Amino acid sequence: MQDINAIINDLLTRYHDKLDTRAILIDHSALEAAPALLKAHLPAGKWLIAADAHTWQAAGEAFAAACTRHNLPWERYDVTDRPGHGHPVCDDVTIEALSQHLAQGGFGAAIAVGSGTINDIVKFAATQQGMLAACVGTAPSMNGYTSKIAAVLSHGVKTTQPCQAPVVVIADLDVMADAPARMIASGLGDLISKPVSNADWQLSAQLNGSFHSADAMAVIEQGAAMLDGVAPRLQHQDTQAMAGLLGSLMLSGLAMSIAGSSSPASGGEHLISHFIDMTAHAFDEPYDLHGCQVGVGTLTTAYFYEKLAALDPDTIDPAARAAALASWEDYDAMLATRFGKLHGPVRAHAKLAYPTPEQLEARLARLKQDWPLILEKVQQTLRTREDIERELLEADAPTRFAHLDVTRERARRAIAHSKDIRNRYTILHLAWELGLLEQWTDEALAILHA
Repeated sequence: MQDINAIINDLLTRYHDKLDTRAILIDHSALEAAPALLKAHLPAGKWLIAADAHTWQAAGEAFAAACTRHNLPWERYDVTDRPGHGHPVCDDVTIEALSQHLAQGGFGAAIAVGSGTINDIVKFAATQQGMLAACVGTAPSMNGYTSKIAAVLSHGVKTTQPCQAPVVVIADLDVMADAPARMIASGLGDLISKPVSNADWQLSAQLNGSFHSADAMAVIEQGAAMLDGVAPRLQHQDTQAMAGLLGSLMLSGLAMSIAGSSSPASGGEHLISHFIDMTAHAFDEPYDLHGCQVGVGTLTTAYFYEKLAALDPDTIDPAARAAALASWEDYDAMLATRFGKLHGPVRAHAKLAYPTPEQLEARLARLKQDWPLILEKVQQTLRTREDIERELLEADAPTRFAHLDVTRERARRAIAHSKDIRNRYTILHLAWELGLLEQWTDEALAILHA
């Protein structure tokens, strides 16, 4: 645990100019130490402590009591549930409500008590008000604690939007170990995506010349090392294993901040999860925790990379694929059928990613020409689907779409259609450009919806 905090502190110092986060504490009884650490990094004045009913009980009440003992003024803010969902959602309405409250209350800083959703709501609203934020974590369920982005359901589309990261993150090991088992499994699911999300990042760099950061990759690798032997111990409230999971989650968020993008930690597998989320909210369909969905999405895209590696590049005909490309107008009409009331917001993202025939032909020609190099680059981080599934099972995490209560048809749409919700090149986009997305989707589902 000391080594994990030492690694984190070294990174906070080394990348000081690229990071908003100034302090992270992963320890037993961190809640009691939190007020003094926060006082050293946040402006004086009344702090707004934002929590929902569950996170207030998990850590908020104890944290607020510790603030009172340190003579630090605070006010509680209840993050309300989204109607019909039974829990809060980070959407435009919820963010605006908190932002307005911050603007009117004379607060010195905002402190989130929670995990992914609460943290995103608070850091995004605080950024809107030019205010610093901090976070007291309640579950090791995702990697966004230290990231400069928030996952926001905006106009019905799951988006990632820039914001300031929390200045301080508190992770009390006893609180985290007491989190629901599904949330702990979700944290591992979010992290286990890195082999394929990093492959997507390399794929885009090689085919499109997009930015790639060796520094961010090195941080991701440090975080991956913290997960060695952790998975089978997570469901037994093993605080040493919890420290490894939390350290890796924190480093994943820092890597995104260092890269200036979520690319080190988010690829096609995240698009699948986002598709499930946004269709759930729009059409009242089931969904699961973000990291649980990401874990199953990771198995899907890992399978796609295995299909790519087995492909004979001589079968790729760039000119024929370019000639077969539908016009944007025809493709847009198909999007309207696929997405229904979500078509308008999705359309803007899809259009940015839609290639011209010339762009498509040039990209596939580059793929053929540089085939050995591209495979070598993406395989630097890849793991086999079977290896990833084994680790998920050790942590009692979902490994099939059915485990997420997602029907086979909806899972098919999530895989085959999610590329259109974000302008970021992934293996899903390449499979579509090769004319193989539908085939690979059906083959993947034969395995992953059992």
